[in-house]
Amino acid sequence: LQQLGDGGGVDSGQAVLNFVFGNRSGPAGRPVSMISFLLDGQDWPAPAGRFKYNNLMIHLLCGLLIGWLSLLLFQSIKVRDSAAQILALFVAALWLLHPLNVSTTLYVVQRMTQLMTLFSLAALVFYVKGRLVIQHQPGKGLLMMSLSLCPFGLLAVLSKENGALLLVAIAALEVTVFANSVRSKMHRLWLAGGVLVPLLVVVGYLTINFGRLTANYQFRAFSLVERLLTESRIIIDYLFNVFVPVTGNFGLYRDDVVVSQGLFDPITTLLSCLTVAVLLAVATWRRSKQPMFSFAVFWFFGWHLLESTFLPLELYFEHRNYIAMFGPLLATVFYINWFVENHGSQLLKRAAQVAAGLLLVLITVLTLQLTSLWGNSFALQAHWAERHPTSYRAQAEYAFLLAGFGEPAEGYQRIAAIQQYYPDEIALQLQRWNFACSNGFTAPFALDEIASDLAQEYYKADLTGELGIFLENLIAGRCEYPAQQQILALMNRLSEVPMRNFERSGFHLLYSDLYVHYRQLNPALIELRNAFEVRPDAQYPIRQAIISASAGNYQDSLIFLQRAREADGNRRSFVESRIDEIEAMEQDLKARLDSN
Repeated sequence: LQQLGDGGGVDSGQAVLNFVFGNRSGPAGRPVSMISFLLDGQDWPAPAGRFKYNNLMIHLLCGLLIGWLSLLLFQSIKVRDSAAQILALFVAALWLLHPLNVSTTLYVVQRMTQLMTLFSLAALVFYVKGRLVIQHQPGKGLLMMSLSLCPFGLLAVLSKENGALLLVAIAALEVTVFANSVRSKMHRLWLAGGVLVPLLVVVGYLTINFGRLTANYQFRAFSLVERLLTESRIIIDYLFNVFVPVTGNFGLYRDDVVVSQGLFDPITTLLSCLTVAVLLAVATWRRSKQPMFSFAVFWFFGWHLLESTFLPLELYFEHRNYIAMFGPLLATVFYINWFVENHGSQLLKRAAQVAAGLLLVLITVLTLQLTSLWGNSFALQAHWAERHPTSYRAQAEYAFLLAGFGEPAEGYQRIAAIQQYYPDEIALQLQRWNFACSNGFTAPFALDEIASDLAQEYYKADLTGELGIFLENLIAGRCEYPAQQQILALMNRLSEVPMRNFERSGFHLLYSDLYVHYRQLNPALIELRNAFEVRPDAQYPIRQAIISASAGNYQDSLIFLQRAREADGNRRSFVESRIDEIEAMEQDLKARLDSN
């Protein structure tokens, strides 16, 4: 959301386009979500209250749709209307009050997940309503089913790419809840064209681009196989927390997850893989006779297909269960009600009603405790740091918070303590140096020790961000730095670390700034050229032009500006042009040349 403050805020039509369509969080850019953020603020930093309030309103809307969809599904499997209404209301209440949804609702950027869920649920409401009337009113039924895909399915995808899994959810409904329904020829054609073909297109896209999509494993501390094994444990942990929420462990920082090195390391990997396999096998085997169980299994695993499988994403995030938990909750309520209705006495029925009420009270208390904690940022960060002692992010965030509250010594101790778990993490060492420099401490190691360590790796901290702080402190003279030769040796060592393209271009930009500080203009120009080769953005030749002009090389500056003009012409759609700035610089340079 810091993009809201780029260029002085979103205060023009071009700035709106830049913000809405300039997001790089996915291939589609998530423009629907980006538009929604503009409703809460047009500059940054902005008050968090409005963002969180609207997240809460979206959560409530999702809850209404959860209740509506539950009612329709209960009606689809012939639950009597009076019971279906009460059960649907109970499912909605469970979902709305569930503590596992706290972080998704209160962590503002997860509005992307919320909006994807909102539009996916709306799509499924239309789909199921259409499905229920298609036998008697085929035209109306097909229209409502079509509306589920457009506009609602499209809006879901444009909120977050997971919206494409709506197709999997529809397929899950068809092979479970509606498995025994009669389908007309027109209906079968609709399913083929509206669901099967798009699914095949998605699978084809993922298959063709598999190499590109998995390329970022080189920047992860785990391999593809290790991720898949680890996710088997994580997904069972997710499922466990749906039914038994261990709220003490809930939060944003789960980078301390133990990576599975094999089926037996840890042994819970094998047990988790077997559990997943058994659930899927039983769901497939019993899908006609126990459609609600099978639906719950397919729904839960289906919504995890993108974020919890082969893509090189972070291992663990609670928000991945925001829509996925609906299936297990729905099936659990259904089967408990079925057992009580068919095998229970009046006493058991009364006991079930009391237990349901107590359950709602319990999860309300748990959620209230969590939300109260979220209302106190210092207590929240302290809690996460204590619960996750090996989480780099939890410890680092708490350390900086402690420094801001006048306790830099304790913060530094936490930075130092976490480093023992990641001794070869080069960005973490740089962060420790920066923290010491910014707070008046002396780092227990020299920069040339980092440069000479060949075992260094880079997975955790933000390397370019730490380099930016490093150079800022150097230029400001905030602490004692070693000789220029040692710092350049460090930068050369860092240049060998694998980086993503945006990190690599940022690194070269910072390296250029360092050379400018040392008044070495030719190496500065070379680093900017390297940045441009990685990411052909107009800002780099513009900087080259400025550096050349500062040395009186006006003709070279004009050549760099021509390169900037070409790069500006090839910029992404809706990215603001810098042509006015380029032309103004060209006029100034030509005037200087003429005066000479």
